[in-house]
Amino acid sequence: MNQQWKTITIITSLFIIFIIGVVGLGGALTPLIIASALSYLLFPLIKKIEGKGLKRVYSVSIIFVFLTLILVTITASVIPGLVSDGHKFLTDLPQNTAKAINRAEDIASNFGHEIEINKESIILFIKDHISSLSTGIIKSVSTGIKTSFGGISSWLVAILNLFLIPLFFFYVITDYEKHISSIKSLIPKSFIPKLSHYSQLTNTVLSGYIRGQLLVALCLAILYAIGLSIVGLKFGILIGIVSGLISIIPYAGFTLGFLAALVVGLAHYSGIGQITGIIIVFVIVQTLEGLLITPKLVGDKVGLSAFTTMLVLIVGGNLFGLIGMLIAIPIAAILKSVLSELKSEYQQLDFYKD
Repeated sequence: MNQQWKTITIITSLFIIFIIGVVGLGGALTPLIIASALSYLLFPLIKKIEGKGLKRVYSVSIIFVFLTLILVTITASVIPGLVSDGHKFLTDLPQNTAKAINRAEDIASNFGHEIEINKESIILFIKDHISSLSTGIIKSVSTGIKTSFGGISSWLVAILNLFLIPLFFFYVITDYEKHISSIKSLIPKSFIPKLSHYSQLTNTVLSGYIRGQLLVALCLAILYAIGLSIVGLKFGILIGIVSGLISIIPYAGFTLGFLAALVVGLAHYSGIGQITGIIIVFVIVQTLEGLLITPKLVGDKVGLSAFTTMLVLIVGGNLFGLIGMLIAIPIAAILKSVLSELKSEYQQLDFYKD
């Protein structure tokens, strides 16, 4: 067998083994991906704890216990209230929107301005989307129940897959460097210098942006929830937390949160003071986010202009919906770094110089 056929045979065999492994994992593939993503995000923290003199197994155990406690606490004390408020908020939204529009027209009239808003079209639009959302949720839950409880074996597999996430996380992060080295050992040596360079660029953007953006969203959720609670807004905690978490998508959290807060504030109007308070809360939090929180936690890991960010979000949303909007910014930042290097190499070509 000559060298070319030997290479093709080995690569094909490895590819077939990989496909068999992916297919064979079945439902366990998702827990493995989630565990790997968590390991990637938390590995620097593990290294910092190791730097204090603790062994890897103890460092991982500390992080694992800490995350478990947070998850249990949130699930037990926060989630039930948010679910209840969320259901009530969606149920009341059409009625609150009608009240808010009427109140806005009254306020404008008091200041000598007459505005006419097509309430019927807006309320119909909201009802249709709430109905679609509810139908989608019910359909997803029904499908999940049928899949999970269709038989004892599938039910056990569903439960097992849930518990596989922490198990996979422990094993992946404990030997994190070994797993990375194993993957690198399969890369042809001629590709390693260039691939290492681009993977370093990718890692710098991804690690800094994703970790930073998650922390930014958490900070904004806390600040919005506290601010809207102080103002006395009904559903203030719910709107604040959701606004902060949606802030992972640039501009979305502020826009949707501000509109939702205004609708609820106008629907339960008790004076211009609360409306002013809502505006002040969003202005202050946005100012803190722009001047302090994002620069400190994310820095200039992305380096995209506001105009480019909007274009990238539109492209991501049109191509892949919500998931596309979530991944659009980091992917665009990586492409920007790669294209910048490719541009420099292109400008060194004789084709360009001549």
